[in-house]
Amino acid sequence: MKFATVITTVMMILGLTVPAQAENPAHLKQLLETKNCPGCDLSGAELAGVNLQGANLRDANLKGSNLQGANLNEVNFNRAVLTEANLESANLVAAKLHGANLEKSNLSHANLSLAGLVIANLNNANLSHANLIGANLESADLTGANLRNAQQSIATLGEVKLKEGSLYGFDISGVNLRDADLTNANLTGANLTASDLAGATLENTTMVNANLMDIRR
Repeated sequence: MKFATVITTVMMILGLTVPAQAENPAHLKQLLETKNCPGCDLSGAELAGVNLQGANLRDANLKGSNLQGANLNEVNFNRAVLTEANLESANLVAAKLHGANLEKSNLSHANLSLAGLVIANLNNANLSHANLIGANLESADLTGANLRNAQQSIATLGEVKLKEGSLYGFDISGVNLRDADLTNANLTGANLTASDLAGATLENTTMVNANLMDIRR
């Protein structure tokens, strides 16, 4: 057993905090110089406010990274790990996030317009005040996610999972929610005008003061 592993094990037994894994310096340098870093280890990287427009970060590990206010427009994050990442106020216009893991990430006030989030994992993510106009969230998992006051327009949310999540005050008029799982979701004050809820699961869903005009079931 390596010495570092022994130290880590002892610290865990004693209840001490184990230092978070840092990014690979060579990978960080590669990203900043080339914007091409698929599969790179950038966990915990400090990238707040950085311009990474159009970068290729497919399959990259960005767990716990700080991307607050960064320019991430058109970045390829397909299948990337962004768990617990800070993306507050980041620009993600037309970003590719298909199959990305965004569990417990902070996307509050982020601009995700036209972003692709098909099959993305957004468990317990904070999307409050986010701009999701034109975003594709088909089959995304939003279990426990916070979408309070997020902006949404005509887009695909078919087969989305929102168990115990919150769409408080969310404007999703005309959106496709066909076969969506909204079990225990909070839709208080949400605008669902002309939305397609055919096949959607609404068990214990709260819809106080929600606008249900012309919905399709």
